[in-house]
Amino acid sequence: ENAQRDLDAALPALEAAMKALEALNKKDMTEIRSYGKPPELVERVMDAVMILRGAATGWQEAKRQLSDSNFIHQLISFDKDNISDKILKKIGHYCSDPNFQPDIVGRVSLAAKSLCMWVRAMEVYGRIYRMVEPKKKRLEEASIKLNKAQEDLRQAQSKLREVEEKVEDLKRQYDERLKKKEDLRMEAEMLETKLDRAGKLVTGLAGERVRWEASAEKLEEGMAYLVGDCLMAAAFMSYAGPFLSNYRDELVQNIWLKKVRELSVPCNPDFNFAAFLARPTSVRQWNIQGLPSDSFSTENGVVVTRGRRWPLMIDPQGQAIKWIKNMETSRGLKIIDLQQPDFLRTLENAVQFGSPVLLQNVQEELDPSLGPVLNKSIIKTGGRMLIRLGDKEVEYNPDFKFYITTKLSNPHYTPEIATKTTIVNFAVKEQGLEAQLLGIVVRQVRPDLEEQKDSLVVNIAAGKKKLEDLENEILRLLNAAEGSLLDDEVLVNTLQSSKTTSQEVSEQLEVSEQTEVKIDAAREEYRPCAQRASILFFVLSDMGRIDPMYQFSLDSYIELFNTSIKKIKEKNPNSKIEERIIALNDYHTYAVYRYTCRGLFERHKLLFSFQ
Repeated sequence: ENAQRDLDAALPALEAAMKALEALNKKDMTEIRSYGKPPELVERVMDAVMILRGAATGWQEAKRQLSDSNFIHQLISFDKDNISDKILKKIGHYCSDPNFQPDIVGRVSLAAKSLCMWVRAMEVYGRIYRMVEPKKKRLEEASIKLNKAQEDLRQAQSKLREVEEKVEDLKRQYDERLKKKEDLRMEAEMLETKLDRAGKLVTGLAGERVRWEASAEKLEEGMAYLVGDCLMAAAFMSYAGPFLSNYRDELVQNIWLKKVRELSVPCNPDFNFAAFLARPTSVRQWNIQGLPSDSFSTENGVVVTRGRRWPLMIDPQGQAIKWIKNMETSRGLKIIDLQQPDFLRTLENAVQFGSPVLLQNVQEELDPSLGPVLNKSIIKTGGRMLIRLGDKEVEYNPDFKFYITTKLSNPHYTPEIATKTTIVNFAVKEQGLEAQLLGIVVRQVRPDLEEQKDSLVVNIAAGKKKLEDLENEILRLLNAAEGSLLDDEVLVNTLQSSKTTSQEVSEQLEVSEQTEVKIDAAREEYRPCAQRASILFFVLSDMGRIDPMYQFSLDSYIELFNTSIKKIKEKNPNSKIEERIIALNDYHTYAVYRYTCRGLFERHKLLFSFQ
């Protein structure tokens, strides 16, 4: 940069000299050449020009070269870069002359002035060039080295780019392999998980296979009988409710089934109404809630819970009321009586909020205000369900339930009431009363056995309900599963936990049922007492056929039975079971006789004695 700067400083003078030379013409050259003896300054200028051109000094030589037509052109194209040191030294003497100035020379000759300017410019340029030339050489050498270095750098950068591209390519391949490895690892884990789930599914469903195959076979068989079974169940639901078990059996076995077979309607030859419409878990829950376990009571329970019309239960012994109270208390059961002044308001609130209602102690006529409830006269308005009670409309809640009971043993209801309600006869049966009395006597004599029995009944019912819920949950998940079952982690986990729980519950059930068998065997020792007590109560009930005035309460009879048991325990605390049973039967028979005779006409006492 310094060398170029120094060189650039000489260029203005050089350019000015070149312009001056270009301005010269032949006339100017002729002017100088015309001098016979030129002025001193003109001669010195020409000597300096001759020295620069490498010619001999002297006017004659100068005149000769001035006569050359290319003289000016040769000066313009003079090789100023190769002026020797010797020439520069000589020229330096001329240029150092104070009179060797263009302005001074110009006073003598304008053409000589231009040549003087050229000489001085050459001297300045040559002198500066001598200083700049080493620098330029070094610059050129440095430039060559720089170019070589840059070339090397470009080659190195090119190789670096190739290496970087290879590295990038290797990195990309590495990332791809790494991703593939991760994908394979995840796939392997997923396959292991699926394999584990498959094992769990196979293990979990293997235990269900036998039972489900048996259930499927049973369901297929039931499907063939479905039309006839539905017909029989609908007929039973509609017409069999008011009758006792012997009439129900007569209707089903000897009339309806016979007619169905004649018409070639497929129907199960062993049709059982309760088994067709009720689940065993529900029936067992009803038994826990106080419904007797005999088939007659179970049928009544199905009619009450599955019928479309509200049930009207003939309940002289209070069995139905006890069951309804235990079953619906948790839902806020409301108990009303037609004698209550505000029974209709209680009914309105229950209809609106979905509470169950028990209307008890009705006679053979029902209040007309109950008509809309019995008929289920529901009005649908704008997505709301309304029912008119009295003079106002009340919003109807689908959870509302209505139960009606009467203590009349043989009421006569009009056809209108029979079509509005489902009449169900809950009169106590000998088998159901016997089981109830057996529980009472065992609870008094062996309270430990009866407590175990009650606990086992509850546990077994809960266990079977849990098993049923687990099976339903598994079937629901299997039905809702989309795609591969192995992808449904919730299903597999639920199945695994269900399997574990099912095994635990099944084991507990097996133990409980074995224990129940032992307890039942121990309880059976006291069955003669229950049988005698049951027979005696139905003897009392039959007294109503002699005179309608003779009506005996089951609650008071059970209280009398409890009193007999306590008396025997006090008299024979350490006696054997057989002796205690005989003593209890004798004592209770006599106690019933004495208790009953107090309310009999004298003419009927002898007849009662022979019963």
